Amino acid sequence: MKKRSQFVAVLTAAAVVLAVSGCQNMEDYRNDRAENAIKHFEGAKYRELIEGKRLTLRECIDMAQEHNLDLQVNKLEEKVAKELRTAEMLGMLPELNVTDNWSVRNNRPASKSKKVGEGGLTYGYSQSQDRDVNYFNIDLALSVIDFGLAFFNTQQAQDRVYMREQRTIRASQNLTLDVVRAYFSVAAAQKAIRITTGLLEECRSRYELIQNLGKKGQIDPFRAFDETRRFIEMEKRLTNYVRSYENSCVELRSLLGMSPSGKISVEDAYLNRLPEYELPDIELMEQIALFKRPELYEIDIQRHINILEVRKEIVMMFPNVKILTDFTHSSNSFLYHLNWWELGIRAAYNLLKIPYHVKRAMGMNQQVKAEEKRSFAQAIAVMAQVRIAHANLVATKQRYEIDAKVNKAFADNLAQARRTVKSGDLSRLELDHIRLATAETEIERLMTLGNYYVAYYRMLNAIGINSISAKNIAAIRAELEAAKRRAAKELELSRREYNARIAASGAKSQESDVVAIEKKVVNQPLTNFGSVDFISIYDSTPARAAQAGKGGR
Repeated sequence: MKKRSQFVAVLTAAAVVLAVSGCQNMEDYRNDRAENAIKHFEGAKYRELIEGKRLTLRECIDMAQEHNLDLQVNKLEEKVAKELRTAEMLGMLPELNVTDNWSVRNNRPASKSKKVGEGGLTYGYSQSQDRDVNYFNIDLALSVIDFGLAFFNTQQAQDRVYMREQRTIRASQNLTLDVVRAYFSVAAAQKAIRITTGLLEECRSRYELIQNLGKKGQIDPFRAFDETRRFIEMEKRLTNYVRSYENSCVELRSLLGMSPSGKISVEDAYLNRLPEYELPDIELMEQIALFKRPELYEIDIQRHINILEVRKEIVMMFPNVKILTDFTHSSNSFLYHLNWWELGIRAAYNLLKIPYHVKRAMGMNQQVKAEEKRSFAQAIAVMAQVRIAHANLVATKQRYEIDAKVNKAFADNLAQARRTVKSGDLSRLELDHIRLATAETEIERLMTLGNYYVAYYRMLNAIGINSISAKNIAAIRAELEAAKRRAAKELELSRREYNARIAASGAKSQESDVVAIEKKVVNQPLTNFGSVDFISIYDSTPARAAQAGKGGR
């Protein structure tokens, strides 16, 4: 008894310690936040993954997929969903309880009995139980309803794992697009810096040249003011390109999972030429997007989860049947058998709960239909995104071709000006204007070319794939053709329903035309009713109607 009391005391003390240690106030949270701020700030310095290396686009994408913290969070949530699925699978196991009861009394558990009939003689006191009794019991219980619910919960947990996987895939696709956008911003800014560094230094010396020309009387004060303003405006525009480099570096380093402080160097050879992409037909790309986009998979999975909810409600409408079996050992010396097995079946039916589960099943069934409509709506939105992305790709390419022509024209004019320029400060001033304008058109061409790369990757993001190749397109096309054959009956039924609606709408439109004509006849004056040409009324030709009007008069 002493040992049992000590054991109970230890368990109670442990429970109290856990309860007290789990309590936190705002001061504790503030201290934790301060420690995390220091750890995260210092820890970001140790995530430097590059040291003066020029990164290619492929290397940046791979580094982001491996080290981006948001993507790592999604992957950890995948693992959480898998653990919860395992927990739901273990929930299908039957209930197994092991109990060990010990009791002691301060006096003998004695009782007496009275004989029924034959004078009602009273027997003396007797004892059938020891003062110290120990019962050891093992119970095994299996509830049919609990097993069915655990089975459906396991399937739903597996569906949630699939949903997490699709969210991770979509997050990876969006991360790739963000990396491409930041990468070409850095690349274009790098080239802009190389183009403008020398020009900006020369422009600063041109202000003194303009002042000297004004003092010599070669240009009037008004032109001197205009020339100075033109140089200042160009210098501002070119300086903004240089300033954008730091912002692009911060964004790209953050996407790669590194500290945002510092610069990054990327390979800008991509901006030396215009790539040619071979895209399939726009309708095929729409079908591929409807097949590959993770958002559509999520809606389909959520629909199946709701279907399982309906089935769970149906299971709850059945009687709760529980199968019980247990083994018992008793230390009571007065018993004839100290060990015994028991087997039992218990059935309970809560009839008043049936309407509740019926209504819940009906509600979840409507939710299934809502998910079907949501899937269709999302499919329409996905097709629209593909169309918009394709139009943006075409427009960006056309814009690049225009910018390239403008830049070539400026470059040709600059080359011609250099060959024909005369010596003198005024000629040098005009030549500098042409040089700055040509540099500006070159930077605009580079920016548009970078946007063209981004537009292509946005196209891939809208479709939901990582690359477009003839092999991948052929494989996806084969899958779509197989799916079309499987859905041939449903497609034929939908086509017939569509034709029926078209026919019905056409009949209604004709009926409405007849009603309008009858109203026209009714509204004719009574004096002219006898001379109305009814054939001309039903003729929609204006000339015939005018002729009928003349005949009537």
